[in-house]
Amino acid sequence: MPTLAGLRTRLWSAWGAKPARVYYVNGGIGDELMLTAIAAAARAAGRPIHVLAAYPEIWRGNPAPLSVQTGVERWWYARQRGWITTEIIHLAYRTGAPGHIAEQMAAAAEVTLPPGWRPVLDVPGTQPREPRLIAVQISCRGARYAATTKEWPEAKWQELARRLATDFRLVQLGSTADPRLEGAEDRRGHTTLHEAAALIGRASLFLGLESGLQHVAAAVGTPAVIIYGGRSRPAETGYPFNHNLTRSPACAGCGLNDGCPHAMICMEIPVEEVAQHVHAAGAGSPP
Repeated sequence: MPTLAGLRTRLWSAWGAKPARVYYVNGGIGDELMLTAIAAAARAAGRPIHVLAAYPEIWRGNPAPLSVQTGVERWWYARQRGWITTEIIHLAYRTGAPGHIAEQMAAAAEVTLPPGWRPVLDVPGTQPREPRLIAVQISCRGARYAATTKEWPEAKWQELARRLATDFRLVQLGSTADPRLEGAEDRRGHTTLHEAAALIGRASLFLGLESGLQHVAAAVGTPAVIIYGGRSRPAETGYPFNHNLTRSPACAGCGLNDGCPHAMICMEIPVEEVAQHVHAAGAGSPP
């Protein structure tokens, strides 16, 4: 007996034309922001694409794709039953492989990313930068794909905040699952994606981990200091214009989300080193 959802999908499949091909990424906010760069490159090459979005708010005001579709499960359900003929292309990548993961995804879409590429995010009403404002994200515990191998120790974050609080206004972003950072204005769980992007756009610096907000900072042009674990290397998921702080033991780039067998030696980054990079990145300087 067909389910109600199945009947609705059958009706949806028969209603209106469907694109011949759609592209999607099966990841978090960061992956979908990288897809915006691929869509922009495809548009620039004269071959714009249709995208299948898990986070349609990312695409608001973005003219690059031919269309933004939603409901990847519905599309697959209809495709597997032959109700639609759309080719649904997952832009996959592999950590540990040569090249940036965005370049891997772009190659799967037969697109080449230009030098200096950034994600695309339309943030209306952008305000001037505040020289002393630093947007901070200290954990990814509430992320769709959380990973303990990305986490710098909480005690080090607290010590860093104590050092920076006399010179800077710290505003903490992220989810309520993240530890509270003492001395920072608490905005955890109180911003939409675009509100967080607007705040990062006003900041003189984004300070955080390998995360979706790292890609937001790149999209809005805010300098960033990113503390990397060994799950992936900056060359795989980062941006060369950021200050990417990392260690490179032989096991780096492991792809593990949890269960590091080497006591997280990749995260042995001193507080003083991070503080130095905060100042070197220009935080506190007039825009």
